[in-house]
Amino acid sequence: MDTGQPAEWIAALQGGDRQLFAALVRQHQRSVFFLAMRMSRGDEQLSRDIVQKSFLKAWARRQSFRGEASFKTWLLRIARNLTLNELARAWRRHEDGVVERAAGAGEVLGQVEAEADERLALQQRRELLQEALAELPPRQRTVALLRLYEELSFAEIAMVCEISENTAKVNFHHAVRNVRKYLDEKGVAA
Repeated sequence: MDTGQPAEWIAALQGGDRQLFAALVRQHQRSVFFLAMRMSRGDEQLSRDIVQKSFLKAWARRQSFRGEASFKTWLLRIARNLTLNELARAWRRHEDGVVERAAGAGEVLGQVEAEADERLALQQRRELLQEALAELPPRQRTVALLRLYEELSFAEIAMVCEISENTAKVNFHHAVRNVRKYLDEKGVAA
């Protein structure tokens, strides 16, 4: 698979080229942050921690980057795994802070500049969408977030989630179906 990364680029990264890595941090930190925000249902502090840990881990494991997938795909896999681990750790400690802050998750999508009543209606729909995504099983939620928000191909999603491309497509299909069902139950047209 051609990822657009020449062998010299990969060798420079593996060799510890700090300028190249700094450029990669600037290029991808936003994607890592928003993936963590969506997976953690709006926990900004956890997401910032995940960004730091993801890049620290990527730097520490740069030798294992072979260029079979894009750097972004490789990095998002690291971020996904770290986020899942942190959420599982919080669950085991019965720390429900992530869940308690989920009510503010609609803010993740940003503000609209329409009239106040339009903003309220849009905000309510976004919150419902966030709730619907939060109700999905973890794999479906991750696949949907990567496809919808990160605009990854199913092949890239498969690499990030360590599943087959077909499994990524099936999980996305089920996620869309489940989100539509949730929204229908809430009386909102999907």
